[in-house]
Amino acid sequence: MTWRRLPVAALIAALLALSSPALAANIVAIVNDQPITELDLTQRISLLEVMDDVPRGGLDKKAALRQMIDQTVKLQEAKRYNMLPSDAELTDRIKRLAQNMKLTPDQLYAKLEAKGISKEAFRDYVKAGMGFNRIIQGKYQQDIKASEAEVDAKMAELKSNINAETAKIMNDPRMKPITVYTLMEINLPIDGEDQMLVQSRAIEAAQVLQRLKSCNGLKAASEGIFNVQKGRTFEADSTKLPPQMKTALDKGGIGRAIGPMRGKTGIQLIALCGIRKITPPKPNFTVPTREQVERAVINEKYDKLEEDYLSTARDKVYVEYRDPSYAQQ
Repeated sequence: MTWRRLPVAALIAALLALSSPALAANIVAIVNDQPITELDLTQRISLLEVMDDVPRGGLDKKAALRQMIDQTVKLQEAKRYNMLPSDAELTDRIKRLAQNMKLTPDQLYAKLEAKGISKEAFRDYVKAGMGFNRIIQGKYQQDIKASEAEVDAKMAELKSNINAETAKIMNDPRMKPITVYTLMEINLPIDGEDQMLVQSRAIEAAQVLQRLKSCNGLKAASEGIFNVQKGRTFEADSTKLPPQMKTALDKGGIGRAIGPMRGKTGIQLIALCGIRKITPPKPNFTVPTREQVERAVINEKYDKLEEDYLSTARDKVYVEYRDPSYAQQ
C-alpha cells in the first residue's frame, strides 16, 4: 500500500503511529482529518470548568468529544458563511470574558495554561461560539418571537414549579416549629472529693434551689452561701432533652431550677430561664417578571434551533471513531 492510496485521516494516524505509538494509541477519533486524543478530551473538560461552562448534568469524555465535534462544525459553518470573528473582535471578546472573571487576558491565559490548556485551543473555543452565534442570529433573529400564550404558559409552569418546591420544603420535618428551652447552669465548686464537703455543698445547692424564683435572682438566692457561680446559658431543643429532665423542668416552670446533681467540678443546678417556639422562615421564591419569562421562551427557541442546525450540519463533518466506546448513540 502506498501513502497516496491512504485517506488523509488514515495517513495522519499512520504518521502519528510512526512518530509516537503511545500518542496514536490514545487517539479516540479523527474529525475532519484532525486527531482527537484522550488528552484533548481531558483538557476540554478542564477548559469548561475554568470557564464555568459545564453543561447541565456534568461532562464526561464522551460528551467532551461531542463538544469538540460540534466545535469543528461551528467553525466550518462560520467559515462557510464568512461569519468568523476578526482577530481584533476575538481579542476584545476574550478581554471581556477575562473581565467577567475579574482577570486580565494574560492572567486568564496563565490560568488555562496551568490546567494544560493551550492559548490556541482556548481561542478556537471562543471563536467557534462567536461565529456560530452570528449564524443563528442572522438566520432566525427576526423570526423568533414569544407569543402571549407561550409566555402565559411558561409563567404558569414556573409558578407551579415554585409552589411544588415550596410545598416540598415546608413538608420537610426540619421546617416544623420546635420548642426551645433556655437553660442556665449554676455551679457550686468543690475542691477535692471529701464526701462531707460534697454533702455540705449539696445541702447548700438545695437551699439555692428553694430560694431561686428567676434566672435574674441568683444573687439573692445564693446570699450567705460561699462561691455560687452562674454558669453558661444555652438553648436546647426540648425534644432532645432527656425525658426525666424535661419532665422536671416543666414541673418546676420558668425561673426555677432542678437538681442538685454531681457535676465535673462540683454540685450543679439547671435553671429554666425561658421557653420559646422557633418556626423556620418560609422560603421566598421570586417569580420572574413577564419580560424575563419572555426572554427565557425566546432563548429556549434559539437553543432548539441551534441544536437542530447542528444536527444537520454534523452530517457534513467526517468522523472516524478509533475507540468504539466513544461512538455517539
